Amino acid sequence: MTALDKLLSAFDVEVDPFAICDVREGWRLDLAGQGCVTVHYALQGAGALCLGDAAPIPFVPNTIILIPRGMAQSIAAHNATQSCPADETTCVSLSEGLRWLQAGDGAPDIVMACGRVRATYGEGTGVFDLLNLPIVESFPPGHTIQHAFQALLSEMSERRLGSSALAEALMKQCLIFALRRLAERRDARLPWLRAMQDPRLSAAIDSMMTHPEREISVEELAALAGMSRSSFGTHFARAFGRSPHSFLMENRLRRAAHFLQTTDLPVKTIAGKIGYRSRSNFSHAFKTLYGIDPNAYRQNAERDLPEVT
Repeated sequence: MTALDKLLSAFDVEVDPFAICDVREGWRLDLAGQGCVTVHYALQGAGALCLGDAAPIPFVPNTIILIPRGMAQSIAAHNATQSCPADETTCVSLSEGLRWLQAGDGAPDIVMACGRVRATYGEGTGVFDLLNLPIVESFPPGHTIQHAFQALLSEMSERRLGSSALAEALMKQCLIFALRRLAERRDARLPWLRAMQDPRLSAAIDSMMTHPEREISVEELAALAGMSRSSFGTHFARAFGRSPHSFLMENRLRRAAHFLQTTDLPVKTIAGKIGYRSRSNFSHAFKTLYGIDPNAYRQNAERDLPEVT
């Protein structure tokens, strides 16, 4: 099993309840940026996803789109001239786990499944933490991803024994289909995905992502890669746009953010779990990355506010 296969096998997925977004002809549904990756899957109709001033992203049925956290977005039907914020839609609860959001009152045009997904490797390393551009992949009718998404929505709507576990497994399957496409093209949108295909880097990256709390030097990472320190640093910077030390420090802090969001562990304990001996040093580093201190970040997470990026 390659290092990349190992990572794809090992990452975990959490799925929030999805909304079925029904965007009528001539309308646009505006969605706020989220604290995690937003997933859109086109069930019916063709349109465009708009992200700020960037060129609209066209989609057709069986297109999956992954939007980086924090990015506001709009689902636009053909000839959209009117906008509708998500909190002003006609919202109907379909079941325990699904909502139907209808934007506009024209003829039916677009139906998309939209939700928030957290994918982590190890104890909290975000699979999509470094994503800064959308991932857009279209699949042919009848592809396995179509059946997987339909099954996922069915499990979310019926909420039977094991539905949560099945929904997470089905979403992981859908994400792997998209990641496989990126890997096959050697797409640079997720630097770690491309780097993990380089056998010289994969062992070092696996160690950094799995055990970011360990005290490990660049020399030791270079030895894992079978490279000199300078050569390893050059290849790593080319893949990630940063030094190995910078990547490791940020990975530690993102894991700390995961602990702050999902546990009641004291801040001092979290600092120790990610390799910081001093709570004050940890708090300073955390605030430098996120803009707020760990306690404030935890309070924001408890109010279900987006992560600070």
